[in-house]
Amino acid sequence: MNFVLALVIGAVIGAGGGYLLRQKQANAIWLGPVLGVVGAVLASVLAAMFGDPGYGWQEAGAQIVFALAGVGVLYGLTMRGSAASSSPAGSEPTS
Repeated sequence: MNFVLALVIGAVIGAGGGYLLRQKQANAIWLGPVLGVVGAVLASVLAAMFGDPGYGWQEAGAQIVFALAGVGVLYGLTMRGSAASSSPAGSEPTS
């Protein structure tokens, strides 16, 4: 049950974050939800490894935080890619 909720939480946070980022940067429409789901499922796996008994607010909070971290990775990747592509070729400072 917790993995199903991880999929839902990750998809919702990833879709929302991906939509907000897509307004500022061009990125794949599927990348935000996928990274959100990966983050939320990773939180569920970690909770199971560390012996969290059942689904509680700790695991839900971890899923939200990890899904937001996945969307943050998407933001970092798009910002790094846009910064590298926006600098004109040959504009290196010379000393």
